[in-house]
Amino acid sequence: LFFVYFFFKGHGGINQLGGVFVNGRPLPNQVRQQIVQLANQNVRPCDISRQLRVSHGCVSKILGRYYETGSIRPGVIGGSKPKVATASVVEAICKYKEDNPTMFAWEIRDRLLKDQICTVENVPSVSSINRIVRNKAS
Repeated sequence: LFFVYFFFKGHGGINQLGGVFVNGRPLPNQVRQQIVQLANQNVRPCDISRQLRVSHGCVSKILGRYYETGSIRPGVIGGSKPKVATASVVEAICKYKEDNPTMFAWEIRDRLLKDQICTVENVPSVSSINRIVRNKAS
């Protein structure tokens, strides 16, 4: 009974599937591991969702991050991202734009990955690329 009182005192609740959650807090590591294990056994995300009583969106997000980075760790809550636009990255962005002035930021982003100037972990966002292009033009 104390646990129930303590739990509901926070910003938690029970989701539509009957699972327990706390708003703004990451899913426990044990559940994240179970999601990946079930996916590796070819269990569909919608079935994983029902079985573990975790929303489909949460399952998809965890699997997406796992497939992209190999990590099941939750993202950082708050704080600022490290600066990824090093001098060499800015230089490459400017060169791409100089060679092809009509190139879109998402194309530049893809090219930074293709040319191995950046990795998936440190490639600048589309908005960062647009800001770099704007600042270099002025």
